[in-house]
Amino acid sequence: MGRLLAGMMGFVFSVSSLALDANPHSVDLSELALSGSWRALLHIPRGENERSYIDDPRFFLAKDGARNRSAELGATLAAFTQTPETTACRFPARYQWLKKQGLLPDKLLANCDDYQQWRKQIDIDRIVLVLAASYLNSPSSMYGHTFLRLDPAGARSESAFLSYALNFAASIPPGENGMLYAYRGILGGYPGLFSMQPYYEKIQEYSRLENRDMWEYPLDLNSAQIDTLLAHTWELRGINFDYYYFDENCSFRLLELLEVVLPDVDLTSRFVRAAMPVDTVRAVIDAGLVREPEYRASKRVELEMLLAGFNDAQRRIIKTLAKQSNSLDSPEFLQYSGAERQAMAMAAYRYLRYSDNREQRSSAGAARSLALLREVQRYGAIEWPRAESPAQPDRGHPTSLFAINVGSRNDRQYSTAEWRISYHDALDSAAGYPAGATLSMGRLEVRWQGDREAGDEQTQLQRFDPVAIRSLAPRNDFFSPLSWQIDAGLERLDDSPEQSLVSRISGGAGASVAVLGGIAYALPGLRLEYNGDAKQHLRLAPQMVLGQLWQGAELATELNFSYSDFGGDGERRHVSLSSNWAFSRENALRAVIDYRHQPWGESTGVELQWRHYF
Repeated sequence: MGRLLAGMMGFVFSVSSLALDANPHSVDLSELALSGSWRALLHIPRGENERSYIDDPRFFLAKDGARNRSAELGATLAAFTQTPETTACRFPARYQWLKKQGLLPDKLLANCDDYQQWRKQIDIDRIVLVLAASYLNSPSSMYGHTFLRLDPAGARSESAFLSYALNFAASIPPGENGMLYAYRGILGGYPGLFSMQPYYEKIQEYSRLENRDMWEYPLDLNSAQIDTLLAHTWELRGINFDYYYFDENCSFRLLELLEVVLPDVDLTSRFVRAAMPVDTVRAVIDAGLVREPEYRASKRVELEMLLAGFNDAQRRIIKTLAKQSNSLDSPEFLQYSGAERQAMAMAAYRYLRYSDNREQRSSAGAARSLALLREVQRYGAIEWPRAESPAQPDRGHPTSLFAINVGSRNDRQYSTAEWRISYHDALDSAAGYPAGATLSMGRLEVRWQGDREAGDEQTQLQRFDPVAIRSLAPRNDFFSPLSWQIDAGLERLDDSPEQSLVSRISGGAGASVAVLGGIAYALPGLRLEYNGDAKQHLRLAPQMVLGQLWQGAELATELNFSYSDFGGDGERRHVSLSSNWAFSRENALRAVIDYRHQPWGESTGVELQWRHYF
């Protein structure tokens, strides 16, 4: 029946005025409907009997267009027969593709005033894929975020501040709390939309307000491909997609958009379980679509680099200059040379502006900013070096993990298989990842232990952590960020007589400082635990976690101490020393030695682990 319908449609359009001289050769519409370009225009995944990712019926002209490519093609051609210009104005990318196939005439877009005005306004000459770094203090951006920067042609191309940002994001009601966002985001409770805004607003949002570095990857697209991308972007105005935090997210949608331009390049099929932003960037790089990236440091990074050039006495003066308007006349400041005073005044100005960007700006703060800027200008022009580029995020270790452990505790041997969906822990290679960050999702451990010859062996679930997050942000004289951690899941008390599998959630917040070439931290908090083998099943304990972390691209080490007080059920103490050697981008070895003092006894354990990232 489908082939009969396709044949009838081919006959109709062979005699239609819309295809008179433009289609000297017959076109097989059934074959056209199965083409990669038509599939990509409808956002249908590769494979048979797949449904479009677009959930909005307004995007389709056929009732079953989301599933039936042939029906949608037939309905589209019928619409072009009935209202050619109106349909072209609504679907300019479809029109351009069908015209290329010889099915439609030229110039149907000439009278689309809104579309032509929009294209004239943006006049895009280059497209850049932008990766904003991970930001643990925002649930929506813990893994980072990607969007497209649209650079204008002509004189306006000299400044990225005149560019536009094309973004896909969940449509979240104002005031939505983080926990509800996480729940609904994971289960697809939000619609997602494409939107466009000035690029400078994104810079302000990420670089200034959220202290996030940005990486800009120019895409190797020609003018015709850019034209197709913009035409399809017009088609997606106000069109809803289901938004899923882990897979059908901001980064995955951008890959779909690029596949419309490059239908023969498979960018999306590899992302079955999750689409981490950095992994989607790697997919675009692997396809050979990017040029050398550019690094845009956050305002926090720039300021820290600037302040690092001053000694302790000068840093104290800089902080005073930013807080007190009359400090420019102080003897402590005037004792320095003109060049030194200029440098300190500029640092104080930058620090004051950074603080004002994060708080409500006052008239007194504005007056101090003006006084500092005048002081800087007294000594002529001043130039500051750009922040050094760190390791590119796309060159860091892959985000998924499989590991094999062998170990012993109190002369009892075991082996463990571990799988982690994503993303990174503090002992993994730090190259390309935020310093002091741990973000682990979907960590699963299954353990075999016992004596096979004695018949005493068992395989059991050792651990399942849906989420484990820790953010260690060192404090200093100028910045006072909060360090915090939270983790939840199932954990087997493998040194207890019952080998109990307990449910727990723990969290805490405190401070960390840069010391001894690493990060020292103290995180007081609480641990809530449910243990069906205990007399009191549900227990709450105050908890203190102390440690020292050294990170590096190849070697990382952490010394950790934790203490929990369960009252009448006793105290738990745990000391561990862990070291990780990343001997390649995809592989690492990790060794752990730990001592536990529990209400049921003491134990010492050693463990060696091979870790493979993929």
